[in-house]
Amino acid sequence: MIKNSKKLALGIDLGGTNIGAGLVDLTGKILKKKIELTQKELGPKKVIKRMIGMAEEILGNQKVRGIGIGAPGPIKKGLLISPSNLAGWKKVDIITPFKKEFFCKVILDNDANAAALAEKKFGAGKGAQNLIYLTISTGIGGGIIINGEIYKGFGNAGELGHMIIDRDSKFRCGCGNYGCLEALASGTGIVDLFRERFKKNGELNELKEITAKEIFRMAKKGDKVAEEVVNQALTVLGVGIVNYIHIFNPEMIVLGGSIALKRRKLVFPFLRKFVKKMVMPAFKNNVKIVPAKLGSEAGIIGAAALAFGAADS
Repeated sequence: MIKNSKKLALGIDLGGTNIGAGLVDLTGKILKKKIELTQKELGPKKVIKRMIGMAEEILGNQKVRGIGIGAPGPIKKGLLISPSNLAGWKKVDIITPFKKEFFCKVILDNDANAAALAEKKFGAGKGAQNLIYLTISTGIGGGIIINGEIYKGFGNAGELGHMIIDRDSKFRCGCGNYGCLEALASGTGIVDLFRERFKKNGELNELKEITAKEIFRMAKKGDKVAEEVVNQALTVLGVGIVNYIHIFNPEMIVLGGSIALKRRKLVFPFLRKFVKKMVMPAFKNNVKIVPAKLGSEAGIIGAAALAFGAADS
């Protein structure tokens, strides 16, 4: 039985590791979904063909209001412009192949923007009109919601992980700059900070397989170096959040990603205390720092929300 197409949208979350696709209703519920490895080494044409195949498998004869696609930025005029986690993808057009295949509205946006929209519409930010969304995992991505809408600036606003915290830092970010928030407070940054502590002691070879997860575990057990590294990373993250609060004056900061959600008992108390101490007096009691609710499905739900035009609701 074909359901009402106006109440359904297809959301596709294109990542460097996985592609997620799902049929989503107006309440943000995923009715059917499929996850596959991206296999980015195959190149954009073959990956897009597989994305279309996933969409066809999910939809069958079902018509939808539209298709939303969340993808790594930067994005300009509907093209992916050399995303850092999709090497070799230069000025890639995803929209046109989907329009030719499905004859419906197709919207492309930054994946973090899509996740921010999902949390605003259906998750932790439901009811808020102004919020900042950060996903903290291997890297740091972000989305900005102002007056209920995704804020894009001239097209690519919201690269919150690339706020430069320490220009003189020796840690280089994937964007090419030194001392970005992502380079100092992401999972990758935490590992780099930890490894740096051992570099001079000749113990580096023993740390080739160290992960942020292991460093947090060591800190919990009382390892002093791990504790210092975790505190340093969370302090940097706190500085970034204070800056966002002073610039945007949001109702809430929503934190997602594995670093924030799997270590929430440490991360949220630390950040709430730090931010309350550091923000200007007028902001002290006005901002909530809350965990994201939609988890790994935020990208699919947010992509579908793009097609629903949820930012205007």
